Amino acid sequence: MTFGEKLYQLRKTRGYSQEALAEKLHTSRQAVSKWENDNGYPETEKIILIAKLFAVSLDDLLMEEREMDAASGSAATDREGLCGEAGNQQNEYYVNRETANGFLLYYKKKFFLIAAACGFILGCNGASYSSMEPGFYERMVEPVLTTLSAVALLSIVFYIILKQNPYRNLRNKVLFFSDDVRRELQDEFFKIKKALLAGIIVCLAAVGISELYFDYDLITTWETMYLLSEAEMLWETVFYMILVGVCSFVMIFCAGVYWSYAVLLRDQSR
Repeated sequence: MTFGEKLYQLRKTRGYSQEALAEKLHTSRQAVSKWENDNGYPETEKIILIAKLFAVSLDDLLMEEREMDAASGSAATDREGLCGEAGNQQNEYYVNRETANGFLLYYKKKFFLIAAACGFILGCNGASYSSMEPGFYERMVEPVLTTLSAVALLSIVFYIILKQNPYRNLRNKVLFFSDDVRRELQDEFFKIKKALLAGIIVCLAAVGISELYFDYDLITTWETMYLLSEAEMLWETVFYMILVGVCSFVMIFCAGVYWSYAVLLRDQSR
């Protein structure tokens, strides 16, 4: 028996309507309906409140292999009827503000780590395009940076494979919000959307301009490159690595945050 079935059974046993139960739990009738149809779970504090309200243990309430003792045949029949009427809503998921915040925070952290690793990898490999002395990169720099890049790349792969994503199902469901929550999220997205896009565009422009500069510098200083000191070559290399790494990090992180809001607030009218 699922959590939604147990909640429906308990509510019917006490004779509560969805509106009455929603009032006791300080939530909306739509939220109770979604929970009963197994299209979402309440917050932790509300689960505890439900257990106290109906005098049941959390194990009995949450563990599907445990059946509720108060089940009645009529309630089970009504439940089947309710599921039949709500069959077209099985792909829906009720999202409250806490769930939305958790979804956004999870993906912000995830894209922050991915962006940091990718920025490091691209920064390391970006040094090969700078105008350092021929052969210096291959002999002194490339072996170390290649090893570090491989470690960072493997870290990303293992992180994505092993990390449990508690919000994966939200990406494939039709999301249901209260009007207030949707409005708040839309306002937040509107405020940061331009900043995210501007960050991506500025970083793309910075990398493009710097690449053109180094290509021009390579052509004009090729004959005098051997006269450069090691300090000058090192400074040029480090600067270019940092520029590519930081710009890559900003672009990937901004794109990830934009994607997170876009997925959460995607148009689901079709």
